Amino acid sequence: MINSKNMILVGLSLFALSGCATGLGPMKPVPDLDFEVQRLGPPSTWAFGSVLDQKIANEWQDIILDARLMALINEGLRNNLSLRASAETIARSEAIYQQSRSSLLPRISGNVSGTGSTPLEHAKLSDRYSVGVEASWEVDLWGDIDANINAAAFNLAGAKSFYESARQSFIAQIARAYILAIEARQQQALSDSTLKAQIETHRIVNVRYQLGASGKRELVLAESDIASAYDSVEVANANLRTSIRALQVLLGRYPDGDMDGDMEIPDIFPKVIPFVTAGKPADMLRRRPDIMSAEYGVRAEFSNEGVVRAGQWPSLSLSGGLSSAVSNIGDLFDPSDIILSFGVRIAESIFDGGFTDARISAAEASSRQALKNYGTVVLNAFADVESKLDDVDVVERRFQYVKKSAEAARETLRLAEINYKEGAVDLLDVLTFRQRSFQADRTRLSLERQKIEARISLYLALGGAMPLLE
Repeated sequence: MINSKNMILVGLSLFALSGCATGLGPMKPVPDLDFEVQRLGPPSTWAFGSVLDQKIANEWQDIILDARLMALINEGLRNNLSLRASAETIARSEAIYQQSRSSLLPRISGNVSGTGSTPLEHAKLSDRYSVGVEASWEVDLWGDIDANINAAAFNLAGAKSFYESARQSFIAQIARAYILAIEARQQQALSDSTLKAQIETHRIVNVRYQLGASGKRELVLAESDIASAYDSVEVANANLRTSIRALQVLLGRYPDGDMDGDMEIPDIFPKVIPFVTAGKPADMLRRRPDIMSAEYGVRAEFSNEGVVRAGQWPSLSLSGGLSSAVSNIGDLFDPSDIILSFGVRIAESIFDGGFTDARISAAEASSRQALKNYGTVVLNAFADVESKLDDVDVVERRFQYVKKSAEAARETLRLAEINYKEGAVDLLDVLTFRQRSFQADRTRLSLERQKIEARISLYLALGGAMPLLE
């Protein structure tokens, strides 16, 4: 009983000494993140594309209607090594979270030992056997264990959000590479058709030259343009192989520059919905994984700050155990030889040279930094969406102009070819109009690709497919 009283007196003394440390006070609550967003002054609708405020599509296949692309995306997701590495980050965070939760439960350990000893002068062996079970538990007086669990949980959620952000970006990469490969195939076909037209023109010029209706200059000019057309075909073929290799790398295939079978690159662009509904600015906050990751980062830092603040106060641990130590192994579990022990441990730092205060200051700075980072991420996300909405509108208008220009250039070329056969215009006019038509069609194909890419980028800026987080 005297020992128990002494132990209580020691505990009270340590509590009194803890008053010398800085007062803990209540745990700091996580700030209202909605208030932080409102400080940025977001409007109720987007500045661009404000009429497109319907519900945002939940899946990529609701944006691009192409079963072949969806199959390629699934293949890439299965094979991408970077995503697998990101998935391991989630597994690590999950293990850390489970590790933090184990602090809520007592630690139980057991030991069994047997020793033998004898004096050097008189060889008489004596045996000693012991067995014991011990348990200890730290009481979460100040909420530091709970705060540590919360921090681990938020870090786990942040890792999942980071993975999802990488996943969505990777899907967009595959979609862009696929669209670029389709454009490359169409540019190849355009170069082939231009070459055929140049060959036909050369045939006509050669006939006219043989008949004396054309001069040597026109024949040489036609031969020059055929050579240029062959060069354009070579460039187009190389660009197609390059675009296919880029896609193959994303898919985890060997980059041989050849796609055949069911996954052959088509020669027409996939059907894409006319517009991507952008919802409202507030909708984006719960859709973009990078914003969610930044939010979890804020909550994790404030939880970590709570852990550090609780370090100012004394810790309380309870322990107990059963043990037996005998010279005869048969008596190990004899009730008369079993000893019950228990203890209370209260620990407090009396002087640490300002170490704890410095840790608190560092934790507070980390919390403020995470909060400012959250605001920056949100602001950049708003800018990203507004920019992508603007891009969609601009590319659409440009495409209409270029489409009209390409149609007019083709018609001009058709009329020039007729006039040339009738002898009304010079060959140089025909070749000039053909080159203009070729460039206009190249630009049209490029802008048609950019139209699809703009929708891909907008959908990614809005957060991509949802819901995907478990």
